[in-house]
Amino acid sequence: MNRITVLIPLVNMLGAVAIYFYFSFILPAYELGVDIPAYFSPLFTAIGTVLLCLLGVLFFRPSAKIMFDVAYDRIKIKSLEESEIYRLQREALRFPMLVTTYAFLVWILAGFIFGFLEPMITAGIFNSRTPDLVLCMQRFLGISLLGGGITSMILYFILENEWRSYIPNFFPGGHLNRVKHVFKLNVRKRFLIVFLGIILIPLPIIGMTIYASVREMHMADAITRSQIIASLVWELGFITVDSLAIVLILAYFLSKSILVPLLDIKKAIKEVENNNLDTRVEILSNDELGDVAEGFNLMIQSLKESRKVQDSFGKYVCKEIRDEIIAGSSSLDGEMKRVTLLFSDLRNFTGLVEKNHPKHVVKIMNQYFNEMTLAVKEHKGLVIQYVGDEIEAVFGAPVGFDDHPEMAVKAALAMRERLSRLNKKLEQHGFEPLAHGIGIHSGAVLAGNIGSMERMSYALVGDTVNSASRIEGLTKEYGCDIILSQTTYNLLTGSYNTQKLASVNVKGKEDELIIYKLLS
Repeated sequence: MNRITVLIPLVNMLGAVAIYFYFSFILPAYELGVDIPAYFSPLFTAIGTVLLCLLGVLFFRPSAKIMFDVAYDRIKIKSLEESEIYRLQREALRFPMLVTTYAFLVWILAGFIFGFLEPMITAGIFNSRTPDLVLCMQRFLGISLLGGGITSMILYFILENEWRSYIPNFFPGGHLNRVKHVFKLNVRKRFLIVFLGIILIPLPIIGMTIYASVREMHMADAITRSQIIASLVWELGFITVDSLAIVLILAYFLSKSILVPLLDIKKAIKEVENNNLDTRVEILSNDELGDVAEGFNLMIQSLKESRKVQDSFGKYVCKEIRDEIIAGSSSLDGEMKRVTLLFSDLRNFTGLVEKNHPKHVVKIMNQYFNEMTLAVKEHKGLVIQYVGDEIEAVFGAPVGFDDHPEMAVKAALAMRERLSRLNKKLEQHGFEPLAHGIGIHSGAVLAGNIGSMERMSYALVGDTVNSASRIEGLTKEYGCDIILSQTTYNLLTGSYNTQKLASVNVKGKEDELIIYKLLS
């Protein structure tokens, strides 16, 4: 048996016991006549209680079974049709208030039955004196307001606190506020209802009790007046103690309904502080606390997506450059920058494709590009693009560095070393070793985001780019793997083993280029 179906009758039964105690031992009983059998009142009470319980059972109609199946995870809500999902979500959000409203109506009916109907039926059957209207009204208000009003408020907060744990089964992705035209009790209204409930509900009872006692004292002798006063003290004392107990109970569940979601958010914040972006706050209500929880989840999702972007961006540049670009320290708009370009091109790529299965070619190419990219990133370079078997990398853009020529040369030496290690692995698997040529040149370029409205990429434009590409092509003529331009050579501050080569004319350049072979 689930807790919900136990809590609802249990809370109402406790309220009924309190009211029975009040009317049996606190409130003075009215005289019905000596000819009325002693069993009649308990029998009427039992029959009336059974009828009221049957009315309560009717609330749980067969259609509610599906809702409980979803709540207790016996049925996944995503397996149902869209219209049924929306209906069940509305029912889930309305459930605590519907149960409470229905229970309160049953309590009002109970007040009418036991406050007015019972005395009238008793008087009609046994020809006894009908009780005074004031006493009937006192019983009616005691049952419907003191019993029903307080019990219904307690039932709502207990039921809501219990039902909240099942809400995520109806809303796996959150978004409770997408369901329209449902009851929404925000935090301000919670406090207002509890405040007015504990203040206004006892007032009619206290007023009616004092009025009935004062009226009786006008028609009583001195001894009877003393008894009425003593009874009044007991009645007011019971109502005061009962109200105090109700205040404590309502305060506990009201604070819990607010504190639990806040503690969940606080816990999630700690997880985010520990770089755990997989955490999530369960959205348990459609009030302000639910809005805060949903906003927090959206913030975590945004942070997670930003982390993915950073991680993806980190595949192309080193961490330092990535962080500066994301922080906005470097502009990606068009600007002139002095940089060093590195072009790398595989040798005999056509033969590699012809001799090997395409799947093997792709695997070898990926291994090669991975090793070369790591070498570029290690020295704060940015891979601009891969074109076939060619790599274009830049040092000094978009983040500027004074020693960009040094970085490019060190990256080229690292690429040579990594290629050597990769070739050893390839030879072990029966593949021919790879060879590449690297050209390095420094100069001014126009750097920025270039492209169409639908797609843009960071690119470099200018004579320096063309010259660097031409220098890379010279590695074939001179049978070496790394060639530097005179400009890059003059900017180096470190000690490198180089060999000056013959000046050459390249396509698109009138002046001869002085180039150097990088040995080590």
